[in-house]
Amino acid sequence: MIDMILDAVSELASAAARYVREDLAGRVDFPQDRLGTALVLEDGTRFEVYRETALRKRGDAAGDAGVVLAFGFSAPGPETGAGLRALLAEPAANVATPFFVGLTGFRRKLWLAGEKRGEFLELYEWETEADADRFVRVMRSLLGAVDLADAATFEVVEADSVDDYVASHARGWHHRSESGPMRARRPWAVASLLGLVALGVGLALAVRRRRC
Repeated sequence: MIDMILDAVSELASAAARYVREDLAGRVDFPQDRLGTALVLEDGTRFEVYRETALRKRGDAAGDAGVVLAFGFSAPGPETGAGLRALLAEPAANVATPFFVGLTGFRRKLWLAGEKRGEFLELYEWETEADADRFVRVMRSLLGAVDLADAATFEVVEADSVDDYVASHARGWHHRSESGPMRARRPWAVASLLGLVALGVGLALAVRRRRC
């Protein structure tokens, strides 16, 4: 387990370095057109888009075929749920951006919050299933380190885009909320570095507790 955690930290550190190169090249984007739009799942559950992150294609990029990863998270308790909702609503949540944008095969991510406190849904577009599986392994390692693995679900689907996934796995998109969406803000390099440091410290403490 400890080796898996350390591998995950190494993978995310490399991803953060790649993110810096992509951002300097002007390829990291934060689209605004979906913000505040509600996604209604097949069971009637609603999730609202509050942030979107995308990586523009290179000129020599491969075709459009890809996969979508649906990552669901439900906080195990009301206090944890309230804390996570408050944290993710803050612009500082963008410090996580370098750690997934820099992973091989990343294309797009939609961040969605559920109506119930502590419920979140993240929809990722990846170039290949192997890319999505790599991200799942990293996430399972990190969540396992803080005993939250049971609160997460992962579903990888062959779909070229989030819209293709929604067409086959949900009722569809609904109009924007009247209150308006939370605005995404561009992450600063300093905030990203602080996020990496915080991640490393947190995982180091988790590993230390398991060794004791």
